[in-house]
Amino acid sequence: MQAFPDASQRLVNRSQTLQQPEPRPPAPPYASSLKDFVDPVRPHPSPESLHEAVSEWLRSIGSDREKRCRSDSHLHRSDDPVSRQLTRSAPASTRSRTSRADSGNDSNRSSASSTASVRNPRYRQTNLRFNHIHVLDATSPLPDIVSGHIDSIRAPRDSPGLSSEELNQAMYEVDVLARGCDEDQVTKFLDDTIFPDPRTSTSLMSNSGTLIAQHLVPADPASPYRVTQPKPDRLFGYSEMTRQGAFTQPQLLAQTMLHPRNPDYPTATSRGLRFPFFVIEFKAAGGTRGDLWVATNQCAGASAACLNAISQLNWALQEYQSTQRVDNLSYCIAVDNNLAKLYISWKEDDLSYYLQQVDTFVLSRPEEFENFRRQVRNILDWGKDARLTQIGDALDIILEEHRKSASEAAKSPSDGSVASGK
Repeated sequence: MQAFPDASQRLVNRSQTLQQPEPRPPAPPYASSLKDFVDPVRPHPSPESLHEAVSEWLRSIGSDREKRCRSDSHLHRSDDPVSRQLTRSAPASTRSRTSRADSGNDSNRSSASSTASVRNPRYRQTNLRFNHIHVLDATSPLPDIVSGHIDSIRAPRDSPGLSSEELNQAMYEVDVLARGCDEDQVTKFLDDTIFPDPRTSTSLMSNSGTLIAQHLVPADPASPYRVTQPKPDRLFGYSEMTRQGAFTQPQLLAQTMLHPRNPDYPTATSRGLRFPFFVIEFKAAGGTRGDLWVATNQCAGASAACLNAISQLNWALQEYQSTQRVDNLSYCIAVDNNLAKLYISWKEDDLSYYLQQVDTFVLSRPEEFENFRRQVRNILDWGKDARLTQIGDALDIILEEHRKSASEAAKSPSDGSVASGK
């Protein structure tokens, strides 16, 4: 597999068993589009509190129209069906019956629920938390497997970094951006200095400004709140091309077997990007109202969707009674022309998604700029090496087990053939 020009040694694989829970029963529909601003535990607010909620809602609309940046996630309600959380160990036939994709009440639930802007001050407390997505404090203790993975991402690289001349030029451009810039200028600068062209690797693929498929976005059917459909500024995953690409033709076939009703389940975008693992949200500070808090909200929803793709793969492995699992981790970056914040995301208790900041880089400090670049390259190397190897091995197992099951079923006499032989 072709590596980036400065690719490091293969990162260490680690194991983790990650599943999803049995779905909760759906809650009664909520009709009001103001639900995001009313306390959900008080079904009948007083006239005074309702008046205050309406006023806050109207103010937020005006604020959104003024503040909205081009990279804000999709803000209107989606008519696409949202998949119900699947049961932990049920067979495919049972999971298919519980899938919301064919639920007769899904359209009613979708139209009755409300989706707030990622800029809403309560977005984390309502839309994210009510769908089991939690943004943790940077000082929170990390699980051992997550902490160990961070250590590998921080490891030194054998390949050379930026030259002294290139680093000095980068620091000059950071100063220029500080005088005033927009997101396009920030994106171009970081593409030239931090993020490599994914076309240099035949296995990786990136999309810019493309919606993540709705079926991957977490949605608790009991919650009146919805996670805004993610539309990352940059999303890294794998190409579906088979010629010197990420997957063989048999592995692509195995991917169609992961979900009983959705053969395209691992496909995250309309452009064919599969099993995403790295999200970047760009903002611009210095007069353009860039906000890394908003970018973190966007990262939280997008990273949880990345985790769901691998969760479905691990479900299939469990269904075939395989002990192998794929490490279910994803990374996110919220960055403007001053700061870059690196996050890692993981899943616990078969249900809850966690996002935690693990590093902050001041771009105007040369040593931190170089450290930021090194960690980005290590994440991408992990994605195209260790992670892709785990996914490929898992798909090979699933395809082989599927063939064994089909062969055994073909050898077993049907009731008709037994009766005719008597």
